[in-house]
Amino acid sequence: MKANTLLVAPKDELGIAAADAPVDQLLCLGRILYKAPSDGKWGEHELDYLLFLVRDVTVEPNPEEVADVMYVNKEQLKELLKKANAGDEDVKLSPWFRLVVDNFLFDWWSKLENGSLATIASMGQIHKLY
Repeated sequence: MKANTLLVAPKDELGIAAADAPVDQLLCLGRILYKAPSDGKWGEHELDYLLFLVRDVTVEPNPEEVADVMYVNKEQLKELLKKANAGDEDVKLSPWFRLVVDNFLFDWWSKLENGSLATIASMGQIHKLY
């Protein structure tokens, strides 16, 4: 992975081997409780752990969970967000990812770059994002 790039998603969905993501190297930035409607009949209501790791890993996405994966820098992510906001059908973001982006991601990214990310790690707080 290139410097100043970020990838966020759960281990099971990305198929990252345990050896590539040692538990003692994961930084838990907290937890989010969120609700996201889907098609009117189904939806999600989950408590997710926000685990963070900077390391080169092999990604083998589960095709039943992940349509596409890409590494992006800040500017590329901002462009993807603009396209998603404009209704571009080629850009689909999961509800939980969008909530993380809108509430935390760019601040975390800045803290990562200046070496202060660990100062905000908190397992005690649950961010309720409805």
